[in-house]
Amino acid sequence: MTETTYIEIGYTQKTHGVQGELKLFVEDRYYEDLIKNERIFVEQKGAKVPFFIEDLRGGGALIVKFEGVDKREAAMLLQSKKIYLRPQDLIPEEERELEVEEEENPFVHLKGYHIHDKHSGDIGPINEIIEMPQQALAVLLHKGNEVMIPLHPQLITSTDKKQKILHMDLPEGLLE
Repeated sequence: MTETTYIEIGYTQKTHGVQGELKLFVEDRYYEDLIKNERIFVEQKGAKVPFFIEDLRGGGALIVKFEGVDKREAAMLLQSKKIYLRPQDLIPEEERELEVEEEENPFVHLKGYHIHDKHSGDIGPINEIIEMPQQALAVLLHKGNEVMIPLHPQLITSTDKKQKILHMDLPEGLLE
C-alpha cells in the first residue's frame, strides 16, 4: 500500500457562530484549489481526516461549514489544525482562472506574452511591465522602437494563456 502525499494549504482558525462553522486561513496560491474541491483533509492526531465542505463563503475571512459538524463544540475540536489537499486535488496551472499575484501589479504575469492588436496583428513580446500611478504599461520593441502600451481592461479583448498572447484593440496612432 502506497502512502498518500498531502500538500499543506493553510489551517483552521477559531469557530464562527454556533452552527459548527470555522474560520480558515488558506495560502493565496491554494485559494482556487480550495473553492473547487468538495473536501479537504484536516490533521487530527497525526492522521489526515477528510471533511466534506457543506458551505464555504468569504468576505473578510473564509468561513467553512463541514458536513456533520453542526455544533460549536464539534467545531472547537477542529480549531488551529493544519489543512491539506492531495496533489491530485490541485488544479493544473493551465486550467487556473484566478491569477495569484506575487506583486501588487495585476499585469505582472503578462511579461513575455505577445501583444496581438485587432488592426495591426502581432506587435511583439512584452519585455517589461511598468507600474505608473495612473496605470500599468507594457514595454516592448515594435519595428525597432521601444513603445509603451497601456494595459487598460477596456483595451484588452482576451488573453490566451496557452499561447501567451494578449489580444488587444488599440487606439489608432498609438504605435507611431
